[in-house]
Amino acid sequence: MRRIVITAALLLGTAAPGALAGQQHQHGATRDTAQARRDAAQRPVRADSADRHRMHADTAHHRTMHGDSAHREMMRADSAHRRMMADPAHQRTMHGDSARHQAMHGDSAHQEMMHGDSAHHMNAGPARPDAAKADAAHDHTRAPAAASASAAGHEGHGDAAGTQAGVHAHAEGAPGGHRMLMQPLGSGWSLMGMAQAYPMVTTGLGNESSPLSQTEPYLTQPALMINLESPGSAFVLRSTLNFEGLTQPGGELTAGGWGEGFIDRRHPHTLLHELMLSANLWNAGDGALSVSAGKGFAPYGTDDPMSRPVAKYPTNHHLSQILERWTANVVYLRGPWSVEAGLFGGAEPEGPYDLSNYRAFGDSWSARVIRRFGGTGTSARWEVAGSYGSVAEAHHGGKARTALVNGYVRHAATHRFGTLYTLAEASRSEPEGEAQGYYALLAESMAGIGRHRPYLRMEYSTRPEWEREDGDVFRYHHDDEPVGASRWMIATVGYGWQLSGFPVSTMPFVEVQHNRVWSERGQADVQALFGDDRFWGVSLGVRLFLGSAGPMRMGSYGVLDDMTSNHRPPPRKGR
Repeated sequence: MRRIVITAALLLGTAAPGALAGQQHQHGATRDTAQARRDAAQRPVRADSADRHRMHADTAHHRTMHGDSAHREMMRADSAHRRMMADPAHQRTMHGDSARHQAMHGDSAHQEMMHGDSAHHMNAGPARPDAAKADAAHDHTRAPAAASASAAGHEGHGDAAGTQAGVHAHAEGAPGGHRMLMQPLGSGWSLMGMAQAYPMVTTGLGNESSPLSQTEPYLTQPALMINLESPGSAFVLRSTLNFEGLTQPGGELTAGGWGEGFIDRRHPHTLLHELMLSANLWNAGDGALSVSAGKGFAPYGTDDPMSRPVAKYPTNHHLSQILERWTANVVYLRGPWSVEAGLFGGAEPEGPYDLSNYRAFGDSWSARVIRRFGGTGTSARWEVAGSYGSVAEAHHGGKARTALVNGYVRHAATHRFGTLYTLAEASRSEPEGEAQGYYALLAESMAGIGRHRPYLRMEYSTRPEWEREDGDVFRYHHDDEPVGASRWMIATVGYGWQLSGFPVSTMPFVEVQHNRVWSERGQADVQALFGDDRFWGVSLGVRLFLGSAGPMRMGSYGVLDDMTSNHRPPPRKGR
């Protein structure tokens, strides 16, 4: 019995693990089957999830693509913005918009914010075609391949608030083009400036006995011009230093030239050529108003010859400009019209360092009216002007008054062949009493065709003749009365090659002059003076401009100052 029980127990012990394993296998199979069912049920869900992941990935990809596209659009917009900001005409439009914003809000901080906001520049309308054309012509010495520089940013006037120094882009309408160095000073103040000089050699080809038959080197017209501009150009200090007293104290050989004690030599200009402070009201009765005072040009005649094509000054210089006087000027500009008037001292300086003519302030006056076509301010395509001056000068203790009259027509524009600048003017003087006056007719032109700069000038003028000082046929006593008059016809033909542009503009040039002279009246024996009545002259040199693409117009201030107008153009005609 015992054996049967033991055998049964052994059999049960052997069978139990197998049954347990079978049960476990059955349960495992059941679990596997359930898991398979769950997997089968979840497979669509996982597929859907994968699809969703793929869809999200695709969406992210599209977003990335769209982001890249938006980035590219932003880059293109930024590039367009830079091109727009480098465009001179667009800059004038922006500054004009700024002037209107300033007028609307009367808040310089608002003006700085608007000028510092690139979106404001991006959303602005396109520049006027006539302004762009006038700009392209405004630099009659600009290099055609000059590199495009970004517009200067300065607080209150520029587009890059963080820019420390930059380039002001403006194309001169006749003299000008015009990029110019500009340095922000903070709080909307800025400095603008340029320097120029013409190293040159002149040879007179007259009769061997003529005092004009000489060869002389010069560093002529060396000048430094700087404008200090307040926010919005409300106040502007214009200064020009001329260093001819150092570089050519004995004058420059110039057949037909006269004035300030020199004859047949152009006198050196004063060291303090200009120092004028202007207060500008840019919104005055739909126009702009300026009051200026200091030393400089009275409002009369044409631009100073320093800013014009021919290196040699014309013989009408003292009939067509009233310069280096202590003067108080006022100008009102509205649309195409401007009216200027000035009160000044008629006495000329007697040397490059003479400032004593301030004592004569108030004894003389002048006025000028200009009508413009194809624009306003200094970049108009056409100007027609008339001037009158009443000038008192001392002679041997007494004062003599002379009336001066000038009229001119001026054109500066871009044409299919390039740029063209032309000027035609007539001037006349009428002294009080029985003395006879003098007259001058002048026409000049310069074309810009690629790098080529051909130019010419024709003059037909009378000039006073004085007793020459002993031992120096080129000098006369400043207070002496003329003893006669001579008549001159001078033809000048020149050619320049624009070698480089901004920031160091260089233009080698050659000029040839032919002079024909007659005795007009009194004791003017041209044969005795020159040994002949016909003679030639040749000049070779290089025009150098540092910090500018070319010369700036000179002779007006305030809202008609060419440097200020480039910086912030005069307002458009009121509606």
